[in-house]
Amino acid sequence: MKDLAEIFKDGPHEKGSFLSRVFGIFNEEIVRIWARDSRSPYNIHEKRPTLYDLDNKPYTLDFLFEKDGKFYVSEMKCEIQYNNYRYWRLENPKQLEHHKKNAFKLFLKIAEDPKSVAVKAGDAIAPSGAILVWGAAYDHGIKSVSEEFGFSDILTVENCIRDLVQWSNTEYIDLLEVYESWCGALFGALKGHPA
Repeated sequence: MKDLAEIFKDGPHEKGSFLSRVFGIFNEEIVRIWARDSRSPYNIHEKRPTLYDLDNKPYTLDFLFEKDGKFYVSEMKCEIQYNNYRYWRLENPKQLEHHKKNAFKLFLKIAEDPKSVAVKAGDAIAPSGAILVWGAAYDHGIKSVSEEFGFSDILTVENCIRDLVQWSNTEYIDLLEVYESWCGALFGALKGHPA
């Protein structure tokens, strides 16, 4: 599979903007399907993790992964076209600097010290670390960002898709076919040809 970003970059700016928004509707589900596959190194918890700050204010993250009986809170940042694709492929720690919301700060705190933040996923859990999910990444980007922030792992949507295609994952293919049919029906109806 070629660089996924090329699908968005191939053509006018408006095309990339449109496709990025469409992809953003369901890209988290791709990661969930990947984690549910028996060939994935992780399992995914049915509930998302909620982190609590010192004032007991809750912040819910995207995923809770499990491996070998250990839990890892996870946040996904898949910014495709934003700032002319500047954040699509992870290259260095500075790419995380524009994420300033409290949820991301708590996420980074767990990466540094897993016991520093209270976490629940239904019940209270004791995370063993944090996993960042990015759109795509260079190997040196994964290495430098992991070293800087202490992530237990860095996954990419691009690699999840690559795995799912290689595995011929039927849940993934079925999802794409349903969304493809819905979009086809919508555009057909907009042209005056209802399904």
